[in-house]
Amino acid sequence: MKNTNDKKHLFAAFGSHCIDYYENLDGGTPFAGGGPLNTAVHMSRLGIPSLFAGCVGSDAYGALLLREMKRSHVDTSCVHVISGNSAVCEVYLQGNERILGDYEEGVMKDFRLSEKDLDVIAAADLCLCDLWGNQEDCFPLLKAKDARIAFDSADAPDDERCRKVLPYVDILFFSSEEDSPAVRRKMQEFHRAGVSIVVTTFGAKGSAALDETGFTLCEAEKTDDVLDSMGAGDTYIAGFLHEIILGRSIYEAMKKGSSAAAETLKYHGAFPQEANHGIPE
Repeated sequence: MKNTNDKKHLFAAFGSHCIDYYENLDGGTPFAGGGPLNTAVHMSRLGIPSLFAGCVGSDAYGALLLREMKRSHVDTSCVHVISGNSAVCEVYLQGNERILGDYEEGVMKDFRLSEKDLDVIAAADLCLCDLWGNQEDCFPLLKAKDARIAFDSADAPDDERCRKVLPYVDILFFSSEEDSPAVRRKMQEFHRAGVSIVVTTFGAKGSAALDETGFTLCEAEKTDDVLDSMGAGDTYIAGFLHEIILGRSIYEAMKKGSSAAAETLKYHGAFPQEANHGIPE
């Protein structure tokens, strides 16, 4: 486990990233996105240096992804540019909710991190991947390098990809519509399997966490300025892990996650970006 008392910290994210293409916003608007990338950006915005490891295509969307990471002060030294198309996810707005449409993985589908990438990731205080990262085979290698690993299984904690990496995960996140005895049992199941901290988010209904001390509950921070829910969960994870890296309590981590997520609800896209319109040639 990394020393959280060291003043120099580093957060590493790897795995999925994409262009979130809003089909019905200003005639079509692309935003840089994808869970781990979003979390890296927000961790950087919270003051902890962050890097993203992965790949982008050689197309204009790849250039957009790189530009937005650099604008957000995310280290891109482990981002590889590969000939082909970047990943794209269609997004439709219905009021302030985003509906996800078709998803094309592009060059990310067959990309695997190098040994050098893994060394850089493992040197961070914490690293994060998600369900769509296509990097499951890297988890035992990272754990052998003493990496502290967080994993976001979104709303599919029973997915086989989650089950495959579970033995190597220190902090697990998943989402559910509401708290329930079934959710609590699932959290306990993961904790018994060796996950140190299990966190479940319930959107506007708050969140629950389970560690060796038992369950901790936290209300969601309320805001009346909800514009778009894209990236709110990724921002919660950034806030939570930010506090964990700094050695703070589970409840403080949950509060930070909640307050950070509330800010993300106030703008389109998962983090503030330059205006982009249309599909580039």
